[in-house]
Order: sequence, then C-alpha cells, then structure tokens
Amino acid sequence: MRQEHKTNPLQSMLQQVDSQTPLAVSVHAIPSGTAAFSAALQVSITLGKPVLHLQAASKPPESSRPIAQEGQSAPSQPAIDTAPFHLDSLTKSAFTWKAALSLALASKLAYESDQSVKSTCLGSARSWGFDSCEFIDVDDTQCFVALSPEIALVSFRGTESRGDWLRNINVPGRTRDYGVAHRGFLGAFQVIESQLRSALSGSTGRRLILTGHSLGGALATVMAAEWHDFMPASLIATFGQPAVGSGAFRMFFLQNYAEKFFRFVNDDDIVPRVPPGYEHVGRLLHFDSQHGLKNGQSLPPAERVLVESVRNESIERGLPMLTEAEYQALQSRIGQDVVNVNRPLTESSIEPQTEGIFPSVSDHSLDKYIAKILLKART
Repeated sequence: MRQEHKTNPLQSMLQQVDSQTPLAVSVHAIPSGTAAFSAALQVSITLGKPVLHLQAASKPPESSRPIAQEGQSAPSQPAIDTAPFHLDSLTKSAFTWKAALSLALASKLAYESDQSVKSTCLGSARSWGFDSCEFIDVDDTQCFVALSPEIALVSFRGTESRGDWLRNINVPGRTRDYGVAHRGFLGAFQVIESQLRSALSGSTGRRLILTGHSLGGALATVMAAEWHDFMPASLIATFGQPAVGSGAFRMFFLQNYAEKFFRFVNDDDIVPRVPPGYEHVGRLLHFDSQHGLKNGQSLPPAERVLVESVRNESIERGLPMLTEAEYQALQSRIGQDVVNVNRPLTESSIEPQTEGIFPSVSDHSLDKYIAKILLKART
C-alpha cells in the first residue's frame, strides 16, 4: 500500500482558508450529549444528540447546557441508548433497516470519547456485544474498530479539525489505481492507516463493515477503495457524506461494491452536493421531508432480502453537485453571514434566520438520519 501524504490530514483542505476571515471550527464532546462547533469568531453551531424514540425529547434551556472547553475532555458516560443496536443484523448478507440503524448509531458513537465508545461497545449487559474495541486518534482523524467473532466494524468520526471544512473542501484530487481521490480525504485516511492495519490484524474471515457520517463517510469510502485488494469491505453505509472521487472512481465502485455500498442522504442536506467536480458512488437512499424515500426508491422491510433491482443497476447520483459558481457563492455566504450573527446557532432548534446561514444545516444532522431510519426499522 502506498503511503503518500503524512501531514496534517485535513491540511490540504484547510490551507485555502481566507486569511481575511479567520474562521476556525472544532467539535467537542460535552456532558449534555451534544457536539459543538466552536469558532474563533465566537460563533458556534450545536448538533443535537440522536433521539432514539418517536416522541420529542425535552431539552434543558440553552444557557444550562455545559460545554467542554477546547482541549478538555467531557466526563465519560454512555453515549447512546444501546437498545436499537442489533449486532446480529450486521452478520447477514442482506442489508436491512436494522443494519442501517445499527450503522447510523455506530456513526454517532464515533463522535464520543475513547472511554464512552468502549463502554458502549463492550463490557456490560447493555453493551453492543463486541468482544474488543479500539479507539484510534491520529491528528484530525478518529475512528473506532470493534470486533466480534463474525464482523470487524470500522466507524469514522466526522471532522473535529480547527478549520471551516465546508468552506474549503474544494481541493485537487490525486490519481490512484482506482481513479481520482479527493486529496484531503485520502490524506486523512493515510495518516491512520497503519493503526487500522494493526487493529484489524488477524481479522481474516470476518466481514469488514465501514460506516461514517459527513467527513467520516468520506473516509469510509476511501478505505473501501484503498483496501479493496487487501481487505475488501462486505458492507459500507454512509450518512450525509461529501463526494470523494472522479474519473474511473465511480466505475470502480460500480464493479466492486454495487451491492455492498449504501449512501443515505436526508432531504436537502447540502454536504452531499460538494465538492464540485467530484462524483458519488453507492446505492442512494434519499429521504424526503416526510420520512419517505424520494423518486420511488425503496428498501424492503427489515429482515427481507434486498431488492433485486440493485443488481446490475447503474448508481443513482441524486441531487446535482454544486457548480463552481454555486460553490463560490456558498463560500462567500458562509464567510460573510456567520460574522453577522452574534449569538450561538443550534441545529436542534432551527429558525428561519439561522437556516439561511448554512443552507439545509438541519438536514445534515445525524439525528435526523437516525430518526428516519428508526421509523423504517420499526415497521
């Protein structure tokens, strides 16, 4: 395996930050169970934890929610209600809504601390039932590897980098054997690759399952491509991921992962429409605003065999990618409008004036993905 990019994993994306608008964003685990994007401009976006039931969860007033300072760890506590996670759903060859829910929860868990991840995956009667779990953290790339006798699960975390990644995601690609890969995502994966090889040593015979939300989904996609000849994935599921490749990249996935890759998009989520010039791969499952699937797309009820139409079907592209002009407008919008909002922005309580700042920011919430998948898994 070629090792080509060993610098800060998101450096290639962050190097284009406008020096006139120094916006720095980071993610912190906090005791109340939320993740906060904190900016040097004193603007923050708080992403709510998933609601794992069908009734609205009550929340304390904004002012009463404790926030961990950068560089400090929040007290460890169980991250996610373990009841909806079904380890046995990941051992089956057919993809079901229970498997989708389990991987969405694993993607959410990846945002938590080392101790919280391990306490959720193993060690108690209410754990997810894995035999071992390792949290990997190198530079700006984090994931956890959880092993059972039958599966090896790798769940990648979305960004915690101090940089406005959405604003600076449009960087050149890098040519690989399988096509052109986004330079920033490829570099972020490569800095963690040796630790992944160590964590997965001796896993021959297990089903390799990859998942992640947002940038975590992009890293899962890169791993599927990079490791195809070494340890091909049996299942990939991503949630709200940006596009990763171009050129032969799309055909490579169609030929090797057509029945194994499932890409979830929630309504008008803006992140799957960037960066310009890149294409998506995988079987698209695109939720509308009413918990249904757009364009007649469907997966069968839980525990049924996957629809046969996925076989030999060309990969659906979904919403068009932003053009260069649209992307430049988005860059300007983020850079200018955030400065004008002198108060915290919360994704869990979207108001008209805040929704306009980051288009469809509420649709990008992993909570929204989990809530809609949960409804499908319960039918």
